[in-house]
Amino acid sequence: MACIRKRRNKWVLDYRDQHGARRWETVDTTRKDAEHLLAQRLQEIGKGEFQSQRDQMTFDELSESYKSGHVAVNVRDNTRRDYETNIRLYLVPYFTGVKVRTITPEMIEAFRRHLLEKEIRIKRGEKEIVKKGVGRRTINKCHTLLSAMLRYALRYRWLSYNPAAEVRKLRAEAEHPDHPAEDNILMPSEVRRLLEKAEDPWHPILLMAVSTGMRQGELLGLQWGDIDWTTKQVHVRRQYNSGRFSDLKTKYSRRKIGLPDELIHELKKWKLRCPKGEHDLVFPNGAGNPENHGNLLRRGFYPALRRAGLRHIRFHDLRHTFASFLIAKNVHPKRIQALLGHSTIKVTMDVYGHLMNEDDNDAAEKVADLVFGSKPAASGSKMVATDEKADRELSQVLEKMVAGVGIEPTTRGFSVRCSTN
Repeated sequence: MACIRKRRNKWVLDYRDQHGARRWETVDTTRKDAEHLLAQRLQEIGKGEFQSQRDQMTFDELSESYKSGHVAVNVRDNTRRDYETNIRLYLVPYFTGVKVRTITPEMIEAFRRHLLEKEIRIKRGEKEIVKKGVGRRTINKCHTLLSAMLRYALRYRWLSYNPAAEVRKLRAEAEHPDHPAEDNILMPSEVRRLLEKAEDPWHPILLMAVSTGMRQGELLGLQWGDIDWTTKQVHVRRQYNSGRFSDLKTKYSRRKIGLPDELIHELKKWKLRCPKGEHDLVFPNGAGNPENHGNLLRRGFYPALRRAGLRHIRFHDLRHTFASFLIAKNVHPKRIQALLGHSTIKVTMDVYGHLMNEDDNDAAEKVADLVFGSKPAASGSKMVATDEKADRELSQVLEKMVAGVGIEPTTRGFSVRCSTN
């Protein structure tokens, strides 16, 4: 029979667990709090969730179990490396030795404050840069990972509830890291300069990147069999990252992208001189093996930027440049989502929505035309004036986009064509 006794000015809880073993627990609280704790213990025993203080799992043990029991089996290699890095650098150093059952929402909030104030030392060559605070995006990733780990513990009844679920994520930074920075989107004239200065064997892959918006890993994993010369399409089926081929992250990443005639012509010429290898890669290294992403940047992309007199940007910004051209040509957002391989339209709008021109008056006019019918067409000089007005309005829209994100109208001779299949 469970009971509470007072001994040496402290309350002693006396009860038996779900296995029949007798347990004593001493607490330095009021009788009311002791009764509340006893009721909680009896509830845990009734559910079969009770664990003595000695038997409770530590966070270090949980992290090892999570990595071997879940991450190693269910998570892709790239994601696994990210999880293990965040566990090693941030979660384990803070929660080491802590009993998992003692983690509270307040403790998780304190962990986030600790990361916001932590000094980060970054070595770049011989220089050491000291940066204060971990980025909010990284902190939110750690929060999501911690919540997943505690859900894993909840599944095995090592916990009675998930305290991380009670804590809201930090508000994102003003500038989302996935948003294409204004200065990093190349204008069509800059793309032509980049391609003119790109030397073999790097010219074909740079042309493909800016003409299709494919990710770097998707380009490096591309095989000649993925190109359909008849329909002028490329089938994106795999990627090459961190020294190995792997499936794409989601089913939406497997997609078809139309190829412009200029790219088709360049690829046919490149195939004749492309190094041969067992993987039949479109963009291999000199020996026909998969190209190292670092070599692509150091030997191909960055030197081409310098020769073209362009600012330093990321290779991924060629993907953003492709998307910005689609937006400038008024391609439907749903089509942009399909071409970029985003899992949902929300992802596309979150990343590129701020680049899209919003004209509420134009939307209202379209609704009015649908309800009340189109306005009668003008004739003669009035028609010319109407066309000039439309040109001016279009120019103003594009100028607005140029001012906001560094986009200029597509120049004659340079076009991005998309498949409608």
